[in-house]
Amino acid sequence: MCSYWLGLIAADDVTVSRIGRSDANVVGVGRYQSEPIAANSSRTPVKHCTCCELRHWHTGVSCLYMHTSRVLSALLVGLGVALIAGGLTAPRFLHGDGRLPLSVGEATWTISDPEGTRDGKPAPVVRQLHMELRDPSNDDVVSVRVGDTLRAGDAGRDFDNLMNASTWAFTMHRVTGAIPLPAKAQLVMAMPDVDIPIDGVWLKFPSDVQQQSYDVFDPVLRGSSPAVFTGEEEIAGRTIYRFQQDIPPANVAVRYADAKNTQTIVGPEGEQIRAFYYHAVRRELMVDQVSGLVVGISEAVDDYYGDVDGKGLRNIVTYDGTMDPAQVEERVADLALVYSDADSQVA
Repeated sequence: MCSYWLGLIAADDVTVSRIGRSDANVVGVGRYQSEPIAANSSRTPVKHCTCCELRHWHTGVSCLYMHTSRVLSALLVGLGVALIAGGLTAPRFLHGDGRLPLSVGEATWTISDPEGTRDGKPAPVVRQLHMELRDPSNDDVVSVRVGDTLRAGDAGRDFDNLMNASTWAFTMHRVTGAIPLPAKAQLVMAMPDVDIPIDGVWLKFPSDVQQQSYDVFDPVLRGSSPAVFTGEEEIAGRTIYRFQQDIPPANVAVRYADAKNTQTIVGPEGEQIRAFYYHAVRRELMVDQVSGLVVGISEAVDDYYGDVDGKGLRNIVTYDGTMDPAQVEERVADLALVYSDADSQVA
């Protein structure tokens, strides 16, 4: 049964009674009593309440239902307006400095070349970087884990195609992209982590990216090399800067010790030649101008064993890989609610 709370407010008392609208004989309550007053009462109502459709018996009496409903309506309308306004403006205030949003959660960059080579033979090559943003994190820094794999070949077992796999765990500044402490890198499965400093930036440039050169980390070199600004474009309404990083053939063996960095190769006349791991790459990075997040990567890599002078002796892997444009757009979409300080003030 639908019912209302009817309050009778007189000069010297308040009586509140719950009255069922389905009872035709009940139209009000008495001044000092809570029992219903019959419709044929000799007292004549002086006011008819339009909100609850009942009659009140005393001059100056008002309906609490009417007042309460109006107050609640006003509060609900005000709350709704506040929530809508907050929802529209909060993202801009939260990301007004272009810091990396924790909402990104995970991001993947897949670079592929179906016509690469491995050990001098044709082989499809896929390099994949997978980043996870983890706890502990706060307004300034975020815990990051990056998985880096390189596969070449089309063997039935994925393990047979795997050339390199590593994971990197570090703390990164959400605005500058700086990695102040050495990363914990697992370079060989089931082996202890190795502390490796990451000088320069990697997958996150400083927010409000400038048209200048930045030192960008290369995990094969375990060091950084300049990436030069080359131009800009627009993707999904966001400004994207392009940077090119050129690393000439570098002898990795002189940078750090590793079992794969040196080999003994038999020369054309049967002689033993000590060979060294060389790494060369031309890399293009697409970077969101506001947040500094890398949204696209293409790279031409030539890794080989060469003599002390750098002359090539044996191919390790060669590829000229690019990302699918749809995946680039996904990385851009991750940043839809990241604004610069200037955009936040205008909005």
